[in-house]
Formats: sequence, structure tokens, C-alpha cells
Amino acid sequence: MKVRLEQITDGEEEIIIRYREMTAQVEQLIDLASQGELKLLGVNENGQRYVRPDDILYIESVDGRTFAYTDEGIYQIAATLSQLAEHYSRCGFFRCAKAMVVNIYKIQHFQSQAYGRIEATLDNGEHVVISRKYATKLRQVLQEGIKDED
Repeated sequence: MKVRLEQITDGEEEIIIRYREMTAQVEQLIDLASQGELKLLGVNENGQRYVRPDDILYIESVDGRTFAYTDEGIYQIAATLSQLAEHYSRCGFFRCAKAMVVNIYKIQHFQSQAYGRIEATLDNGEHVVISRKYATKLRQVLQEGIKDED
């Protein structure tokens, strides 16, 4: 893949991606280029702050409220898990349990557990469990990703 950079002195910056076939690598470039605009408004004890989806390790629903966990802290988000999993799936958000969405790009490694569950270790060392109901879909997502890169 050839990369060409051109510095401009004025006008709007733009990214042009030319491709013969839409591959996983091209999709990742598109996601990376468009992620600069994606932000979620989070609230914690220090006030409001925008949180980038790629900074989120996982999102959990507790007592009807939604919380996003990052390396920097925990933020309450005004959206449902279903909305987040659907809207940010290209950012790696995956529904892994009834009350949790995990960012699969923040998973360091997986380990199969009893009863069809999967334990995932995140980049920060935390462990989350992908329930049996969602484990099959996760395996499918991971296999499709591997197939696309060939």
C-alpha cells in the first residue's frame, strides 16, 4: 500500500482513500480517519468530559445507568448499551453480556471457561466474562476478521 502525504497552508484538511476492494485493512483506515469526530459525553465527579470510543475499555449498566470505564476513570454515559453496541460497533464495541459492552480492540487475550463462556483480559489487566449467549457471536466476529485480512 502506497502512502502519499501533502502539506497544505490553507483550506480544509481531507483524507482520500483509494482502493480496489474493500478489505478489513481499508475498513480500519476508514474507521481511524473518521474516529476523530466520534466522542461520547461522559460525566463524573469532576464534571463533563468528552470521551473517545477508542479510549473505552468496557461499558456497564448498573441500576439503570450506563458507565464507561477508561484508563483515566469512570464516566456516566447517557445512552443504552444497545445503542452504544450498535452505533459504535465499528470502533470495536461488542455486547458481551446482558449488562456489558466490551471494546474488543482493548482485549489482550481470551481464555475459554466452563459452560461456553469466555474470559477476556483487557489491556489494563481487568477480567471480563463474555457470557455463553454472546460467546458464539464473538468467535464468529473474530473468525471473520481473520478471514478478511487474508
